[in-house]
Amino acid sequence: MKTLASLLRRSTDLRGWQLSRLKKDSREAYYVGNELETVRCNAVANYTLRVQTAVDDALMGESTARFQGKPASLAQLVSDATARARLVKNPAYRFAAPYAYKNADAQLTDKIIVEANLDTLLEYGARIQNFRRAQLAKYPLNSLELFFENYEYTIMNYRGLDCRAASTRVVCDYVLTSPDNRHEVMGIKKRRSLADLRLEEQFEADAAMLSDLESAALPPTGELPVVLAGDALDSLFDFFVAQLDAHALFNKYSVFEIGDSAVHGGREGLTLRSQPALAGGMHSYAFDDLGFKTAPVTLVENSIVKNFLIDGRYSDLLHLPQTSALTNIEVECGSTAYADFLTDGVLELSKFSTFQPNTISGAFSGEIRLGYLYKNGKKIPVKGGSVSGTTQAAFACALKSREAVKRATYFGPKGVFFERLTVAGA
Repeated sequence: MKTLASLLRRSTDLRGWQLSRLKKDSREAYYVGNELETVRCNAVANYTLRVQTAVDDALMGESTARFQGKPASLAQLVSDATARARLVKNPAYRFAAPYAYKNADAQLTDKIIVEANLDTLLEYGARIQNFRRAQLAKYPLNSLELFFENYEYTIMNYRGLDCRAASTRVVCDYVLTSPDNRHEVMGIKKRRSLADLRLEEQFEADAAMLSDLESAALPPTGELPVVLAGDALDSLFDFFVAQLDAHALFNKYSVFEIGDSAVHGGREGLTLRSQPALAGGMHSYAFDDLGFKTAPVTLVENSIVKNFLIDGRYSDLLHLPQTSALTNIEVECGSTAYADFLTDGVLELSKFSTFQPNTISGAFSGEIRLGYLYKNGKKIPVKGGSVSGTTQAAFACALKSREAVKRATYFGPKGVFFERLTVAGA
């Protein structure tokens, strides 16, 4: 990396350059059924070179080269990247200048993973297998893949920036099957630390889901009160986040301006932040992939738009003050107990095959994998059909739970109650 950086510094054809390296050291275990099939250690370094060439004050050429290991000729690598950049005319921006940043390693690393060897990984795998056999014997674990991963990310550029961050990640990819072999859960769970993975709890929840799927029926059709929880929380606020991003400002499709109401006439105020310092958050970073410093940003406060997500690149392009790139989503909780949402006639939905709001229109539609209809004092499993609505209209008649949950990149209410959403079922 230093050799290539030295070569780039001597180049006279470049407006600017950035070199980054992502090193990964992984210990991996693969199980089929109850048997350990393969153990693997994997170490790799991925490099990314970005170069800029001058066009005029407003435009520049730009290209990216990605590679592993040392190329046959570093000079040729730079020459080829420069030649490609000259074929392009993009709006000009500068890479990040050097700055003092607080190392976020404390939020990003787990000592257990950092110090783990293959024995540590296999001991954890055996623990999970023993738990499943003892507590969930009727639910076959068809496959299980466990990865303990250490990362180191380094960025250098022509302006003198040289920053580094370490992180860890635990990945579990598995398939758990129902006793009658008619249903399965294909799960991929990623966390920074082993303690946050909570795989035993996840398997218990999956087993309960599989049990309920055996007797689940289609939900009713109509305009119904709905609680969205679980999987939906990962993307429920995507419309607000995308509309309050500099990309929307630059391309002129944002419907918001500072001071606007994000939610009109809401029953309860909405406060939404981007939070890079969430301990264990999968999107917790001290700097983004262009080397610009991340920072907490309050996007919406009590339903009023306060800021946009403006990273260093878009700060240059828009001539606006830099705030930050998007990190973890943090939503302020409400004042209602989650259990109080679950009254007669309410549909509680937490598992979806798909749930992805349209970030332009705010329209959303989720294919229901599992939910519960509360009716006549009973909790009735439902599956199939869909739930749909539009984000701003839905949040105008919404309440958030006072209980909070932390997911991979989300920290906020355990669930959100909507007075009316469209359900298509039986």
